[in-house]
Amino acid sequence: MKNYTILLGLFAFLFTSTIQAQFEKDVNQIKVDIGTTKTIKGDLSTGHFIDTRFGIRASVGCFSEGEKNQYNGNHVVYAFEVPANTKMIVDLSSAVDLSLYGYLIDAKRYDTPPYVENVSKFGCQASHKPDTGNERILLVAGSTPMHVVLGVAGPNETENGAFSIKITSKK
Repeated sequence: MKNYTILLGLFAFLFTSTIQAQFEKDVNQIKVDIGTTKTIKGDLSTGHFIDTRFGIRASVGCFSEGEKNQYNGNHVVYAFEVPANTKMIVDLSSAVDLSLYGYLIDAKRYDTPPYVENVSKFGCQASHKPDTGNERILLVAGSTPMHVVLGVAGPNETENGAFSIKITSKK
């Protein structure tokens, strides 16, 4: 009977852990239909500061130590799931200087900055052309369903700035 109780407790824990697996509450979860283009409007004022050390780690590789000032303002983070073998072109436009980054993780994971230990073999893609309002990255999902995590960040402790993200996805 004791073993049955322990087994039942373990099953309940695993079942609860599985149900609760989801993105953090400050991540904007969106739906992107394959073969379409989705446009999202946002503002850095709805985001918050995120420690940039996550993006410098070799296992993530979003940006270098020298580039981190382009990402040390507020961050607004978006996430969505895509099927295997999907390509996404992500364009950021803004009237102010902002940066864009994105990475893919297995669809069973929910890692968001700054709690990102490693990303898919395709790595993190980032775009940060100072003094321009246009950035672009390309993300390609591998042979399994993936979560896409996108971040818009301001440079030099920037806390606000309107932006538009256009996500074009295709098989």
